[in-house]
Amino acid sequence: MTQLTVLPLLEVLRSYAEDPDLHYLLDPDVPERSWVRVHAAEEYEIWLISWPPGAATDWHDHGSSSGAFTVLQGSLTEHTFDGGLQLTDLEPGDSKAFGAGYAHDVRNASDLPALSLHAYSPRLSSMTRFRFRGDRLEVLGVESAGQDW
Repeated sequence: MTQLTVLPLLEVLRSYAEDPDLHYLLDPDVPERSWVRVHAAEEYEIWLISWPPGAATDWHDHGSSSGAFTVLQGSLTEHTFDGGLQLTDLEPGDSKAFGAGYAHDVRNASDLPALSLHAYSPRLSSMTRFRFRGDRLEVLGVESAGQDW
């Protein structure tokens, strides 16, 4: 199994993001965050996520997978921690790519629904959950594909 590096993964993601039918795969009025895997190849997978107002992932990483995501509709705020809390606002067309072990919390802080497309390579097998303690991230546990999502 091969793994795509961050930049090729971002290019794969951008090619999928051009599909206008993505906007109709998930109901934007569902009151909780929802997702669907739209493609799975040997070396990567693509997920579509719908974000109602106020939805958040909580702090997590993607295990041994690199990732990338792009906002298709609405806006999202990514929280990261690298010795200090950093916030990045993302609007339609904005993308972010990251390597394995990258921890973040993504949120829809707006009053409108948002839609984003995510790519992971290799395919997700685990995610570590964290609690933000103000000066560090504390590991809460590890979730496994097929069991927890």
